[in-house]
Amino acid sequence: MKAPNLLKISIIVLLTCTILAGCKKESTPTATLNERIDASQSKPASNSGDFSNGPYGTVTGTARVFLTGGKYKLVLEGFSTSNGPDLKVYISQEQNPVHFVNLGSLKSTSGNQVYDIPSEANVKDYAYALIYCQQYHHLFGYTQLTF
Repeated sequence: MKAPNLLKISIIVLLTCTILAGCKKESTPTATLNERIDASQSKPASNSGDFSNGPYGTVTGTARVFLTGGKYKLVLEGFSTSNGPDLKVYISQEQNPVHFVNLGSLKSTSGNQVYDIPSEANVKDYAYALIYCQQYHHLFGYTQLTF
């Protein structure tokens, strides 16, 4: 084999290995969390909603919006989800996000978790809490929030 062909093959193999090593199927931490808000200084801003599975994952637990210290927070309780890449927590106007606010990366696949809702978001405009794979645009689970 000629040296230029060997070099091309080596580069292709190296690039393929790099790409495959970079694709991580399950990238969300799995340690169980137990985050809480101070109930004595908070009031529910919505009814709790139980998560339903989306087409790409299994999600259980409840979500509720609280007003605490003048700021809104999304609280996930008794929460569990199947793992996946690039999982985010959204509040959304629709079940499949078009008009949404990204609250950040999912902190863990299980446990109680608290997410800050930006002050510029009018929480009453967002009827759903979602667990969403941003990289592949896959809905893992959702719940409706009633204000």
